[in-house]
Amino acid sequence: MNSFTGQSAGGLKLKKSFKYLFMVCFTLYSTVGCDRNKNENTSKPLSLKEIFAPVFVGRPPENAFHGLVQLPDGELRHYGFRGPQSNPTEHYYIYSNNNGLTWDEAGVTISGSAVTGESGPPPARSLYSGDFIRLISRRDGTYALRSKDGIDGEYQQAKIHDERFGMIRQPLFLQKRQRMLVTCGQSWEEEGKATFRSCVFYSDDDGYHWQLARVPVGPRHEAVWPHEKTRWQNNTIEPTIAELGDGRLWMLLRTSMDNLYQSFSQDGGETWSAPVPSRFYSTLTMPTFFRMKDGRLLVFWCNTTPLPEVDRSTDTTIRQEQKFGLWEDVFTNRDAIHVAISEDDGKTWIGFRELYLNQLRNESDFATRGGTEVSLDKSVHQSQAAELPQGKVLVAFGQHPLVRAMVIFDPAWLYETERSDSFANGLKDWSTHKYLKGIKGHCAYNRDPGAPLVEHPDKQGRKALHIRRPADPGLVCENDGAVWNFPAGLKGSFTTSIMLEPGGEGGRICLIDRWFNPTDTLAYRYAMYSFAFEGDGSIGDETVLQPGKWQELRFEWEDSRSAACRLLIDGKQSSVRLELNRPSENGICYVHFRSIADREDKYGFLVESVKASIRH
Repeated sequence: MNSFTGQSAGGLKLKKSFKYLFMVCFTLYSTVGCDRNKNENTSKPLSLKEIFAPVFVGRPPENAFHGLVQLPDGELRHYGFRGPQSNPTEHYYIYSNNNGLTWDEAGVTISGSAVTGESGPPPARSLYSGDFIRLISRRDGTYALRSKDGIDGEYQQAKIHDERFGMIRQPLFLQKRQRMLVTCGQSWEEEGKATFRSCVFYSDDDGYHWQLARVPVGPRHEAVWPHEKTRWQNNTIEPTIAELGDGRLWMLLRTSMDNLYQSFSQDGGETWSAPVPSRFYSTLTMPTFFRMKDGRLLVFWCNTTPLPEVDRSTDTTIRQEQKFGLWEDVFTNRDAIHVAISEDDGKTWIGFRELYLNQLRNESDFATRGGTEVSLDKSVHQSQAAELPQGKVLVAFGQHPLVRAMVIFDPAWLYETERSDSFANGLKDWSTHKYLKGIKGHCAYNRDPGAPLVEHPDKQGRKALHIRRPADPGLVCENDGAVWNFPAGLKGSFTTSIMLEPGGEGGRICLIDRWFNPTDTLAYRYAMYSFAFEGDGSIGDETVLQPGKWQELRFEWEDSRSAACRLLIDGKQSSVRLELNRPSENGICYVHFRSIADREDKYGFLVESVKASIRH
């Protein structure tokens, strides 16, 4: 018997460990105390009723993909530990009894050697029996633990497999049949190459006996243009599963490709189809499905694409394994996490909105701030959700203690059809950062803030965004860029007011369906529509813009899957026709501004405001 008692807010003792060995991705997990009554979006605590757009409410005490638990009485807990993963100094959890608005912490007393080498999530309450069940991985295999006396009760354990598995998530309890599923991952070598695959444990007797299903392995990334070398080979890992209305199971998987891949099961998870690309863009980041009580389906993921891979085989500043792709040498797509919602079991999706932007994304010491002892990746990927009263949703996400966060939002926010910005809140909702040459931390560049806000030349008290190409040989790319998100629309319009500064070298405006780095030189190749202009306002042989004058550009598209885009300048139809460069079934949800100067440009162009209006 493996008994562990815990210390709840009422003083109960709990002996347990939630030490987790990241077997698949080798990431060390971490801890940080909760931020009581802290909210990044407002100066005062909010009631649940008042929350609409995402509101920061705290920080998880561990990498946020499986530590969140919602108890029958409504109490929320998130488990974690302090200190390095290899030798944690204290295990504890944070808890909330007011629907996640504020959080306190409770210590966890751990004794005995049974905690050594354990890997797995905290218990989840069975939908069928009410027992609390968890799977953990130890050096000698994988175990199922069960408590009939609540989450803080005595736990019985049984070994269910001789092998170890990583990235174990909490059980999914099916509605169409009495079966629970637990996703996990496994690594091995195939033909001398490291390979990762997804696995699913399933049980038909409330977790007393388990079977294992292995998901077919996806493709390896190839070093074809624009890549000079391969990405870190993750194949298809870190799965999330949604049960569909017809009984099928839908799995999304992290890959090294540009898309999340998907696999389906017709038999409740016993066998899975070969993974193929899904409609969701994402590279080397974890997705999460979440089914709401009213049947709507949410997905959380990083709708982002990293910079192309470069050849670092001769780079003496990085470790040997980084040179040849064992690790991802630079994660340049982990600064934004997104959410979308479906009312028809995933056939169509609404939203594609930025749930959160990495608060450290512009920092000059991004790669090293906060140290690397307890957690390495300063990313906002990895997530878990819980539904709150009034239909609100709590989401925990992120990895490093300085970056991970918990937010609450109302899904109605995803149905908005308009968004605008004139920089009254600075660059809070923008990505403008650049990268400083040289990998300084784990998979990371240090940063430069990029395009600055300047005083508006004509309107006192207003700001404008200045996009140029300042000379700085220490940057990976000198050209300024700026990226802004709005609700996704197959139909819609985007309006911006810009002014070309006399002497500038021109720029480009792209409408696109995912986040690209502000400085990405190839984003326009993946855009639905791309509008490039020279410094003198010309496009080809025609002058369409006038330097030194504020002008309104309005882009109108009727179908991002098949139609061209109209461009109106100061309310008049332009002769410029923007052909569809690349169709998108998700709809356009981003604008990407960038300097196209091929030399130093001190003047560039100014952006005064942006507005998007979409139709579903």
